[in-house]
Amino acid sequence: MVKLIASLMLLAVVAQAYGDFKCSLEVPEIPKGWIDMNQKCINKMRHQIQEEINASYQYLAMGAYFARDTVNRPGFAEHFFTAAKEEREHGSKLIEYLSMRGQLTDSITNLITVPTVAKQEWNNGAAALEEALELETKVTRSIRDVIKTCEGSKDNDYHLVDYLTGVYLEEQLHGQRDLAGKLTTLKKMLSTHGELGEFLFDKNL
Repeated sequence: MVKLIASLMLLAVVAQAYGDFKCSLEVPEIPKGWIDMNQKCINKMRHQIQEEINASYQYLAMGAYFARDTVNRPGFAEHFFTAAKEEREHGSKLIEYLSMRGQLTDSITNLITVPTVAKQEWNNGAAALEEALELETKVTRSIRDVIKTCEGSKDNDYHLVDYLTGVYLEEQLHGQRDLAGKLTTLKKMLSTHGELGEFLFDKNL
């Protein structure tokens, strides 16, 4: 612990003496032939990253709502917090993909805009699951739009299309089916048991 504190103090002194640690070297000129993504495809990918971040924030709002002591649905809260994490990871992976293809050359502020969550309360768990299913459907359509754009261009991006189809689209379709099944079960329990049905559903979510 003493060594750690000493190291931090040393870094603080150096930072104060030399200011921000920024690389002052000029970016060297290297061949650009390997950077071959179509601009329309790049734009769609950047849009998809924003869609994933938007979904993540919406799921965070859902999780926070059901985690309130006045709502107290821990099953729903955990489900939506997990969904938020997954969407954020999707966005991160797409950013990593663009980096691999040499497409991250500007500020992150030009890539991601922090979204504003319009809705922060729901009447019940069924309403939240319905919105989640609609959200997943929207994200799936957006991914298909990326695939259509990147596959239909004159510079068909086979690698990206295969990546999105085999990884993202597969997961989205399974996720939609899972949400639809959960929503069906919950609505059946609500119709037969009322609010007690939601309570029991939450315990097993």
